[in-house]
Amino acid sequence: MLLAAGCDKKPPNRDHIPVLRQRLFDLQVSVAEKNRTAIDSLLSVSILENNQSSDSLLKFVYNYNDSYFPFERFGNYAITYTDKAAQIECFIMDSTGASDRPVVLTLVFEHDLWLLKKFEAGEMVRDSM
Repeated sequence: MLLAAGCDKKPPNRDHIPVLRQRLFDLQVSVAEKNRTAIDSLLSVSILENNQSSDSLLKFVYNYNDSYFPFERFGNYAITYTDKAAQIECFIMDSTGASDRPVVLTLVFEHDLWLLKKFEAGEMVRDSM
């Protein structure tokens, strides 16, 4: 799901959509390979303001409830964006595909690149029926 956010008169550039999808895929591959160098290339310098890094991202993904989590992918994503910032809500998934570890990834558009600025646990939203 993709949403263009904001109240600007001009809607955000739709060319950002495939780039944001590719950024999520690149991050997924880098995290799956535990490749700190590749992850670092996807991070904004401003992530340090949140005391976050490639190491803390790997710890966040792979250490769950004080045990090892077999990460496979970021799934069921929804992207909300403007021309300068984006938020990707998705789930940290293993091979079971369970959607019980929501995460919010905040990206910023800097130097003509979409870079990860912050990651945090998301909220579980359950349908009430």
